[in-house]
Amino acid sequence: MAAAVVAFSRKRPAADAACAVAMTATKKSRAPAPYRLRSIDEYEQLEVLGKGSYGVVVKARDRRTGDTVAVKSNRVGGTDDLIREAGCLADCLGHPSIVQIRDVAADAASGELFLVMELVGPSLRTVLRRRRGPFSEAETRRFMRQLLGAAVKLHGGGTRRMVHRDIKPANILVSPCAGGDTVVKLCDFGAAAPALPAGTPNPEDERVGTLLYRSPEQLRGSRCYGPAVDVWALGCVMFELLAGEPLFAEAYTDDQMLISAANLRDDILYDGPEAFRGLPEPLSESGAEVLCGLLCCDHDERFTAAEALKQRWFTEDGAEEEQCSAVADLEHPGNAPWLSGTQNQIRHMELG
Repeated sequence: MAAAVVAFSRKRPAADAACAVAMTATKKSRAPAPYRLRSIDEYEQLEVLGKGSYGVVVKARDRRTGDTVAVKSNRVGGTDDLIREAGCLADCLGHPSIVQIRDVAADAASGELFLVMELVGPSLRTVLRRRRGPFSEAETRRFMRQLLGAAVKLHGGGTRRMVHRDIKPANILVSPCAGGDTVVKLCDFGAAAPALPAGTPNPEDERVGTLLYRSPEQLRGSRCYGPAVDVWALGCVMFELLAGEPLFAEAYTDDQMLISAANLRDDILYDGPEAFRGLPEPLSESGAEVLCGLLCCDHDERFTAAEALKQRWFTEDGAEEEQCSAVADLEHPGNAPWLSGTQNQIRHMELG
């Protein structure tokens, strides 16, 4: 956090201070970059919003426009990790269920880079704690439609295939939209990585993600995993929305999680959709079918995000009308000039 505080402490932007950081912040040194990063001094820090495994996020005011934004600094890794995260977000620009990147800013003194993003709202984790109870099936379906749509985009709807690897309520932002509906947005791509060909191990030795949302294949120590780990995590989120508490709330170790997942596998195998009959409110058969498909222990048999959205729970009469109108309007946002400009700048940094 110290770097973020220092970077925000100056009262006035340093003239042209960030101009050279575009080159010094990357490993390779090439010809001068044809773009200029904004200085972090152009953002006034207002308050700390949260601290995660990979970064600190603060609420800030853009001194130039007056807009309120969220600014993230890296806590682990380095500039390359932040540029990778920025590239992933840039590839998802315009998607209504993924937090939108606005810019990349730099501290000329330290060379540190910052992600500037839209300011959304509290996390789903915070909302669940304040609510102290489950969401209805209709509310859960609206949320899951948006989150699965975000996963479809992430897993193959852009120029690259990515895996988030840390989907959980704390990394989902909630914001009201017109008509009393609610928009949810996937955020914190600090653990995101390219989706590798089947059978190719991920390079990290350590396990990533949060224990309660980690897939069985990750819990067994496999490094050969892909987008299916995000689908499992979304199944855990769906259950939590319906139950008001985590699916594996009593698990504290990998071994306990594996035992709990095996018990769930057996329940689904023998009881099918009836495996979830103990929820606070009865879940429709079509809803339970989706939950079973998301929480399939065999990653090869688990739904993909796209397959889940094709299930009758999302397509049956009345389900389509539940979609938030603001999200529907943003499904095809067009090619706004500032979007393509931001994408080009970040992709140039990735290649730098």
